[in-house]
Amino acid sequence: MEGYQIESILEILVYSGTFLASLWMITRVFIARRARLGSGDLKQLVDAIDHMRESVDAMRVDMGDVTERLDFTERVLARMAEEKKTDQRQLPGS
Repeated sequence: MEGYQIESILEILVYSGTFLASLWMITRVFIARRARLGSGDLKQLVDAIDHMRESVDAMRVDMGDVTERLDFTERVLARMAEEKKTDQRQLPGS
């Protein structure tokens, strides 16, 4: 190998090593910051989750009411359609 080729390879290795070391350090800092949750942050998260659960429960109740109303409306419309069919089948004056 020529001298300039060895220099190029060493240069690439230095740049690659520097990049990987920097990436490793940044990743460690990022993970360390994410792992640190204060008690205030944890309490806010728990409160937010509780609030979401209450909202979901309320939506389930509302959805049940809407389903019951839809079923009732479908039955009424079906009954009205059936009555209209039977009224049309009867001849006037019969």
